[in-house]
Amino acid sequence: MDGGHTDPRRNLHREMITVENVVALFRKYGVPAEFDLLSIDIDGNDYWVWRAIATVWRPRVVVIEYNASEGPDVSTSIVYDPAFRWSETNYMGASLRALATLGASHGYTLVACDSRGVNALFVADEFVRDNFVRHSVAELYRPPRFRADGGHPPDPSRRMPPV
Repeated sequence: MDGGHTDPRRNLHREMITVENVVALFRKYGVPAEFDLLSIDIDGNDYWVWRAIATVWRPRVVVIEYNASEGPDVSTSIVYDPAFRWSETNYMGASLRALATLGASHGYTLVACDSRGVNALFVADEFVRDNFVRHSVAELYRPPRFRADGGHPPDPSRRMPPV
């Protein structure tokens, strides 16, 4: 599902995903209870949507965008707002620590982050044991490197509250 694109040939459906509708959308499109890969990149409510999905579905791997401007030691997320639209500032998503804590509470281990500080990779615990070396959030964290000047500009009017 994607908020801006549709392509029936690729089973891609145009949907705006919120906590309130994600369960119904997964059911509408017949997402099985267990599947291989879930990718969440919605520029805002990522933490809250994963939390809603994890109550019913169990993908083996989750790739989720994180807010690298928050650093590895804080557990923060934007305030949930179903009408949230990204302002192209660093008020978006959730910190890596918040996502790692959420993932662990649902049986997932953080195993890697991409080198640009954009996406975190989680694997269901039953597949981690002999396949991955466990590292701390601080060891896996990558700072924002997706723009020439680092990350997104700060949004002084919004504060990321702890989760």
